[in-house]
Amino acid sequence: MVAVISTNTRLAPDGARVEISLPPEAPALEWHGNTKIGGPSFLRSFGLAQAGQHRVIPKKIFPGGHTETFRREGFDLVVYESADRTDSCLVWAGPYNEATTWFGGPLPRRSLLNRIVSSVAFADSPEGATVKPALPAMGLQQFANMVYGVSDQLWVTVKDVRTSRDELPAWRGAAQGDAEVWKEKLDLDADQAGALSGTPYEWRYILANSTAVLELFFPQTSATMMRANDAAEHDRVTSIVSGVRAVWAA
Repeated sequence: MVAVISTNTRLAPDGARVEISLPPEAPALEWHGNTKIGGPSFLRSFGLAQAGQHRVIPKKIFPGGHTETFRREGFDLVVYESADRTDSCLVWAGPYNEATTWFGGPLPRRSLLNRIVSSVAFADSPEGATVKPALPAMGLQQFANMVYGVSDQLWVTVKDVRTSRDELPAWRGAAQGDAEVWKEKLDLDADQAGALSGTPYEWRYILANSTAVLELFFPQTSATMMRANDAAEHDRVTSIVSGVRAVWAA
């Protein structure tokens, strides 16, 4: 039987097209993104997620807080503020994806919120949302773009190699097809380090090819600890690391 490779096509926050291919041993992932936009008197980080994530905010993050929704063409703007006004956020909520920026304090006055909204352009699609500077004349620049997939068994992060090359280890990685691969020890507490010593779960894996930098991480859960020394699990991790591929097309 031929192994089926699943290919996920996602838009990065800046509009780049990212193709991530995963081997059948990989779990299904929920897709997210991050970006930063900065310029004169302006610097904001934006987290992107698949639609519906923001609904947890009034239930678990800001219970009893303030919520207000403003309708826009193709998406909603939603503001949240905690009951004690120690934190707040602004969400662009589209039908497929959403973007959130956090303030780390009370909700800003309406004029500042309007400036943020007018400074960025949000667009949604089934393949992902984009958050870009609205007008080049404003002098804003976009950076730190990434796409990442999450499950309780695996995290996969993808970045543009042109802007992330400096993050790679200084030494040459092992050859894997058209990519190089590195392993770096995770910063684990003593109990975790002891339980995972000698297993593939004590590492994070970094892969780089001509267009993309990938990082793979296997979260430390109780189930992970139980499976860590199982030979089949070692084979599964090896298959995922050796089988993942990504192309970042700007």
